[in-house]
Amino acid sequence: MFRNRAYLTTLILLPLLLTGACMSQQPDDINKPLPRKSRADSLAWAKEYTAAMAHYAEVKITDDPGPRHDFETCVGQNDEVAEDGRYTLAYTVYAKLPEDQHIATVRKIRKALEANGVRITSHTERPEVPESILYGRNDKEGTFLVADSVNPHGTLRLSVSTPCFLPPGVKQQQF
Repeated sequence: MFRNRAYLTTLILLPLLLTGACMSQQPDDINKPLPRKSRADSLAWAKEYTAAMAHYAEVKITDDPGPRHDFETCVGQNDEVAEDGRYTLAYTVYAKLPEDQHIATVRKIRKALEANGVRITSHTERPEVPESILYGRNDKEGTFLVADSVNPHGTLRLSVSTPCFLPPGVKQQQF
């Protein structure tokens, strides 16, 4: 298990940053219309998505630690920040599971994700620890997914991050 929180955070964020998770548009059209979704709808969708991941993993989401969500302002590829309310959401849930079951459980998640069009961008298994770390991307939806072993011991994290959304009824700012 990872003991150093900064190291763990770097491992989580690095793949997302390298694959462009913070970019809100394609480089060829900075003002491309963004998909629209309310924060409430995004949060409800993220809850359903992580619940489906837990279902496929055959684990129960725990209240300790409880679910976490974080709405962030979108940052464009040239570090532009709009004032039109656009946002991304990162939503995370946890399941308690003996560590010796993490690798097999993450394999179940991988199989289900791939069957539903998710591209696995990285999957590491460390039987000697034991732990498993899986990153995926749903290119159609623009979402990023994580399923991995975290502290405290015996905890499995399931996480989903959305693309940049613009709230309904808001005029998209142009750059």
